[in-house]
Amino acid sequence: MPEEKRTRYSIFVDNGGTFTDAVIGDENGNFWCGKSDTTPENLHECFFAAIQDAAGQMGKSLEGILPHCRVIGYGTTLGTNILVSGGVGGPKLGFITTKGHEDRTIIGRLRTAGLDPIKAIHRVEADPPTPIIPRPLIKGVTERIDFFGDVIVPLDESEVRKTVKQLLDEKVEGIAVGLLWSFINPVHEQKIKMIIREMAPNVACSISSEVAPTVREYPRFMSTIIDLYIGRPLEKLLKEIGSELKKRGYVYPLLIMQANGGLSRSEVVKPGTTLHSGPVGGLSGVEFFKRLYGYKEAMGSDMGGTSFDVVYSPPEGKKYLREPIVERYEIATPMCQLFTIGAGGGSIAWIDQITKTLHVGPKSAESVPGPICYGLGGIEPTVTDADVVLNRIPLDYFMGGRKRLEREKALSAIKEKIAEPLKMDVYAAAEAICKIIDGTMQAEMKRVIARLGIDSNRCLLFAYGGAGPAHCAYYSSGLGFPKIVIPPMASTFCAYGASTADILHRYTVSCFSWFSELPYDPITLRFDLSKINIEKFPHRMIERFNNAIKRLEDMSDADMKAEGYDKGEVIKKYEMEARYGGQLWEIACPIPINQLTSSEDLRVLIKCFEEEYIKTYTKEAMVPRGGMEIVSVALTSSVITPKRIVPRDYVGKDPSDAWKGEREVYFDGKWVKTKVYQLNKLQVGNVIDGYAIIEGRDTTVVVPNGYRVSVDEYLNLIMEQR
Repeated sequence: MPEEKRTRYSIFVDNGGTFTDAVIGDENGNFWCGKSDTTPENLHECFFAAIQDAAGQMGKSLEGILPHCRVIGYGTTLGTNILVSGGVGGPKLGFITTKGHEDRTIIGRLRTAGLDPIKAIHRVEADPPTPIIPRPLIKGVTERIDFFGDVIVPLDESEVRKTVKQLLDEKVEGIAVGLLWSFINPVHEQKIKMIIREMAPNVACSISSEVAPTVREYPRFMSTIIDLYIGRPLEKLLKEIGSELKKRGYVYPLLIMQANGGLSRSEVVKPGTTLHSGPVGGLSGVEFFKRLYGYKEAMGSDMGGTSFDVVYSPPEGKKYLREPIVERYEIATPMCQLFTIGAGGGSIAWIDQITKTLHVGPKSAESVPGPICYGLGGIEPTVTDADVVLNRIPLDYFMGGRKRLEREKALSAIKEKIAEPLKMDVYAAAEAICKIIDGTMQAEMKRVIARLGIDSNRCLLFAYGGAGPAHCAYYSSGLGFPKIVIPPMASTFCAYGASTADILHRYTVSCFSWFSELPYDPITLRFDLSKINIEKFPHRMIERFNNAIKRLEDMSDADMKAEGYDKGEVIKKYEMEARYGGQLWEIACPIPINQLTSSEDLRVLIKCFEEEYIKTYTKEAMVPRGGMEIVSVALTSSVITPKRIVPRDYVGKDPSDAWKGEREVYFDGKWVKTKVYQLNKLQVGNVIDGYAIIEGRDTTVVVPNGYRVSVDEYLNLIMEQR
């Protein structure tokens, strides 16, 4: 039987701002990487172009690969693109809310949300986020449900019908619904949805009690609106890709990478969970290798063409943002913790005309026109142009030789726009561009380390993205990481990381169960667990907690059934978000129980909260006199997917089989004769000391003086200071 029919492949594709990446893996742990320019106007095109490029490395065509694939996964930027572009590709929507609260999504909550630090400083001058739904298409209806979930003002159904008709007359393509306290009692939202379905069966409808049943109306309303806003374009894209895959012989479901760190079938995935899902694939890869190496903590640093993303994997696994910001909007959709700044290979270097100082970023040349050296019409010097001028990046081996870089154009632009105005040598100016961007990324990493309380001396650092390996020695300098891990597929690591993710869904429901006047020790400030009696608290509070958990489990069971899994295959992890009574913000606490039925159960919840609070804020910050409020409960459901990586045998320290030659590279103000090696020819055990350049098909590793790179059994490069 031919090899092609016996081998099963998996394919994962990740859209980036500049490139679309693909990784093809087989059952033996081998992998092949491919890249394509991202085509924002047609993501279907670059999806298949990236796969074709990877298949070409195997000497195969799409038709030779796709019929033999068991899994194909996709991380898409479509939803993010629609928001960033100000609605290009998004539908015309209407919004129905509680009368008197029509301006809630217009007013917003944080004026500086999503702004870069420079603009955020001048918050008075900052424009508020542009409303996705303009005020004339936001309508209020008479109804009111209170904090307890009791109906105070019945829903005026005749008014609802008039309101829906008004929106339909405006030719809206979808209607979002968000009412006050609907996450406690969704009866009014459900009724409005029924009326919309009755009056306009073909008009899309999304209600907040289904999309984001959590407290704080602005993030809840925006999640509902965005889910509807990107839903139809996303559905269209996924259907196009799925149909094309089927035509070419792929017979299994298309899996979609989500911002919660897991995979879901394309027909089940919720649109809002695809936002910012690409970089989260890198986090999944970091977690996979962290466990493989036996480390408890790891950080990932992804320097691509447009942005620099930092992720952190703590001992307990992924952390979720409470209210993430997407573009300029706060939302309530579960999303892994991710820190992003505008710093990448495409970041533009510019001179402030007032202070006459050099700046780099956050504006990017993106994929079109791209850096000047690409020869696609770019006119602004970028970090990649500086790397080319310094001879760090090969001119004839970029993208495996598919694209020859134009060094003279980059040199002329940096000379004209940076060096001459600042009266600098052109090579010193190029190195200054690199130093500034490295300093910007280093400052972001310092901020994340300080904010999360990370001990970097016990933490692995992963460097990936197309530009990460060329700059990681510099932006990590002085931060205390013992090792930097550079995967051989660094440029496509987010796509590779997605292949290590599990099937996963995360749900959050606000329940507002509060337990006031809990007995506590005034000396230790801890609750006195021996005196806790569940009978002293209103039954309604206990019922709310239990009903919320049951609601989460019902949603999980329905989604996992749609994914094709039985209950016995699903792993469930529960959390609560709790705070002391009177506080404004809650903390997430893992909990070992899913029902509150006894005093002992309540003691367990209280103990979990206290331990997490002390870990976060120290015991001196405890304020037990307010009792404990359980604001929300969360459930993460997952099914473990098979993962395959094969360690290779030790060959030896001598890297001469990968030797390509030498060339002059500009380091620290001088030209240095530098050894050059080919990445795909390195073998397990090889050791390379700086100064050195390691050239891959789609990335370049820069090894400065004082650093050493060794190749481990997984072909990862381990960079350490000598």
